[in-house]
Amino acid sequence: MRGARLGSLALGIVLFGVESGCRSLPSPPPPMEGGLVLLPDTLPPEAERAAKVHALYSIGIHHELADEYDRAADAYRQAYELDPDQERLALRLASMLALQRQPEEALRTVEDFRVRQPTSEQAIEWLAAFYGSTGEGERVIRLYTQLTEQNPKNPEAWIRLAAAYKRAGDTNAVKSTLEKAVTQAQPPTLLQQELVRMHLAGMQTAKDEEQLQQERQQAIRLLQQIAENLPGDLDTLNLLGELLFKNGQLPEAVAAYEKVLRIQPRDTSVKQRLVQVYLAMNDEEQAMNILADLTRNQKSPINLHVYIADMQLQAGRTNRAMEQLQLATAEEPTEPAFWLKLAALQADDNPKQAEATLRKALQNIPGNPQILEVMGLMRLAQNRYKQAAEFLQQAYDAAMADDPNEPMTPLFYYHIALASTHLGQTERAADWLERAMEMEPGILPLYMQRAITGTKSYRRNAAKVLRALAQEAGQKNASVLAHLAVLNVYQKKMAQAIQGFDEVLALAQTDPLQATALTPWFYFWFGVALDEAKQGERSVEMFEKCIELAPDYAEARNYLAYVWALQGIRLDEALRHIQVALSEDPYNAAFLDTLGWVYYQMGEYEDALDVLQQADELRPDDPEIMDHLEKAREKLGR
Repeated sequence: MRGARLGSLALGIVLFGVESGCRSLPSPPPPMEGGLVLLPDTLPPEAERAAKVHALYSIGIHHELADEYDRAADAYRQAYELDPDQERLALRLASMLALQRQPEEALRTVEDFRVRQPTSEQAIEWLAAFYGSTGEGERVIRLYTQLTEQNPKNPEAWIRLAAAYKRAGDTNAVKSTLEKAVTQAQPPTLLQQELVRMHLAGMQTAKDEEQLQQERQQAIRLLQQIAENLPGDLDTLNLLGELLFKNGQLPEAVAAYEKVLRIQPRDTSVKQRLVQVYLAMNDEEQAMNILADLTRNQKSPINLHVYIADMQLQAGRTNRAMEQLQLATAEEPTEPAFWLKLAALQADDNPKQAEATLRKALQNIPGNPQILEVMGLMRLAQNRYKQAAEFLQQAYDAAMADDPNEPMTPLFYYHIALASTHLGQTERAADWLERAMEMEPGILPLYMQRAITGTKSYRRNAAKVLRALAQEAGQKNASVLAHLAVLNVYQKKMAQAIQGFDEVLALAQTDPLQATALTPWFYFWFGVALDEAKQGERSVEMFEKCIELAPDYAEARNYLAYVWALQGIRLDEALRHIQVALSEDPYNAAFLDTLGWVYYQMGEYEDALDVLQQADELRPDDPEIMDHLEKAREKLGR
């Protein structure tokens, strides 16, 4: 029997060593004389039970790591039956049961253990997590309340209780819990930080300035307490400085930022914030000293006056910013950027002063292209087209003299083309516009938009420019012809428009490079022209082609639906098209009017009236909508 006992014990040792995942077995005891090892005849029952529990626990861990949760649970269960007072066994068994989707048994396991160990913090936390996952918020609150009562100095328990109240939507309880916790937990820092976050969130949702101020003050008070407990915490000091600055407590903000700099003397962001504070205190000398320190070691030092001007602008102090820029121009009179920045600030309220600034700039920097260009743009905005063209030409000449290989921007060419168009200088405008288009083809639609919204005289001149541009270098340009055709639509010259659209189609058929002009926009406007010219079948063809290329082209769907509605044909298709259009733009009065008229033609007079009333609300006094609305009311006897 003695040999059997020794064999059983040895097997247990081997199993324990292997199953527990040890890298190697424990070193054997030293041999006695004759090579024999002395082992006890038996282990005490308690020691043997403990060894079995330990071995089973190790086996459970092994299976758990291998994702064999059922086998892990079996091992933990056997161990727990041997030692039901051991916390880790109960919780590991419960966790494995939960993973096997046996929540009821898992819960019974932990509740059973808690009967024996009612103050087990880990068991309470496990139950709280379980009930939280099942939406039983009241139980979670009771459990975390117990934790805070058992150990009121534990900040984590208070935070979890506050979080439970937050999930329950009880904001007042969250706040009162954290405030109570601050007086009991050690250290209170974590709780104070949570309260700060609450007040910061309150600042974001504040309904008025008074509430914002209250939340900010509370956050400041807590941050000051945290700073006392954690005097070297940079996040706290930075946030404190920021809130003090926003609260108008400027000397206190300076003190907070200076504490940061004592810890991190090279923190440039803090120095920049200090500059803002000193500027708010009207202490420009201190601000300049800090800025000088910031720029001392830079290879390209900034102009301090300009920097301060930017700061003043951020604070909404435009006049102070202009004062600094004036100092900057006096300090560096040959730097065009400073003059331009100053003139831009002056232009809104005092254009004459802005112009005087730019003229003074030209005295210091004669022939500067940037300044000349801005002078030209100012004249363009004032509708002084002759002077605008002159200044822009001077800017161009100066730039070319400086570097003939560096072209101007597409917008520059566009602006001088606008001025030339207004002056009726067709060939000149076409030349400038062509240069712009070579660099940026999207300039042409921009020019087109200007033509559409301009005066009749400008529109006529723009049409001449486009005709000249279409024939540049003896090669017709389909894209230009398409824009010219659209311009003719706006001028009610439908025959010329249709002729132009047809010419574009012909060019595209013979030259694939010209086919790029056949955009959805092209087919839409071609359809409009044909419809206006009473060529219904061809107009439908163009609208359908437009939709084929661009299914989300709502205007084309609306136009097509309206064409059919007016004729009382293909009403089901018309309804589908206008519904798609409205899904893109649900508050478009024209689209609603079309839908109403489709319903009218379908005999759905109630629906027609409802929709047409919506259209009328969006666009009152529209004669077409009013006519449709009146007809719908007549059908309903209203």
